[in-house]
Amino acid sequence: MLNAQLPFAFLAASGTGEEEGIAEVVMHHIANSPVHLPAWLEPYLGDLFHTLHITKAVMMMLIASTLLIVVMGVFLRRPKLGYSAPRGMANALEAMVVFVRDEVAISNMGKKWGRRFTPFLLTLFFFILTCNMLGLVPGGFTATSNLNVTGTLALMSFFTFLVTGIYALGPVGYVKHMVPQGTPLVIAPVVVILEVISTLVRPAALMIRLGANMTAGHIVILIILGFIFLFQSVLVSAISVPLAVAITLLELIVALIQAYVFTLLTALYVGLLVADEH
Repeated sequence: MLNAQLPFAFLAASGTGEEEGIAEVVMHHIANSPVHLPAWLEPYLGDLFHTLHITKAVMMMLIASTLLIVVMGVFLRRPKLGYSAPRGMANALEAMVVFVRDEVAISNMGKKWGRRFTPFLLTLFFFILTCNMLGLVPGGFTATSNLNVTGTLALMSFFTFLVTGIYALGPVGYVKHMVPQGTPLVIAPVVVILEVISTLVRPAALMIRLGANMTAGHIVILIILGFIFLFQSVLVSAISVPLAVAITLLELIVALIQAYVFTLLTALYVGLLVADEH
């Protein structure tokens, strides 16, 4: 009989036979806890990991960075003589690169600034996409579900469009840009204050949107699978497992969309400041 105080009870991962609630299970999968090395690696890397405070999010970002360097280095290198066009994986990656350059960067910033920012936007897009995808690998962790990670990415985006705006318009021009032409002088200070608040809200929105979307799907999957333990029925598992698989497939689309949205908004924020030049 299930514990009445823990309707969503699961056996503890440690195998002690103790039950832990749905909250503990969810937090185990989304909390940015330290990395637990295998016993045979602990004597060699344990001190290093503890000294550097390497958490699951840090580990997954290191894996994502390494994976991107290897994949991009292999598939986007200069083609050998005799190959006139990229094929296979190289063709797929090039299509994504061209899409980000033309439809995200140049479309929102103009040709001049779009080409300048294409490398930065591509780095954002592929890094976020890789982190999102790695979170769907069994035993993995979604680094972009942690607000420390998404907050850092959002601050990078914030300082990018802030510095670019000041550089393109000048300090005085940047302040003037906050007040639309024809605004009465009496309400100009209020408009400036609202514009400053709007600017400061942008990185917070980027941080929360990405983190919340990448966390929500994992929680839904865990809860759906939790019904198997709640009802302890094979019939329930016949429904929960296919539904969890379907949501996992949906998460693949969400992972791509969230990487695109974050990159698009960054390009849009920069484009709003340099719009006068294109």
